[in-house]
Amino acid sequence: MSPRITDPEQLKELLGIPFTPEQTACIVAPPAPQVIVAGAGSGKTTVMAARVVWLVGTGQVAPEQVLGLTFTNKAAGELAERVRKALIA
Repeated sequence: MSPRITDPEQLKELLGIPFTPEQTACIVAPPAPQVIVAGAGSGKTTVMAARVVWLVGTGQVAPEQVLGLTFTNKAAGELAERVRKALIA
């Protein structure tokens, strides 16, 4: 897959989400394992999905190189669905 995203603003437009500066920093950080710890409803799953879309969309990683771990099956399903929808768009 060739890079389709080159700038965080493109990602915001693609996903339709106004990320905070802190969320954007997590999303565009260099490829490396990350742990995102935040309270309920703070956007952790959204940030995880956006990070996967960023890494794949910029050509930094292939989809099969990504492992996203969540605490619940519900969050895992939401994560997979959000990534799938964004990468197909």
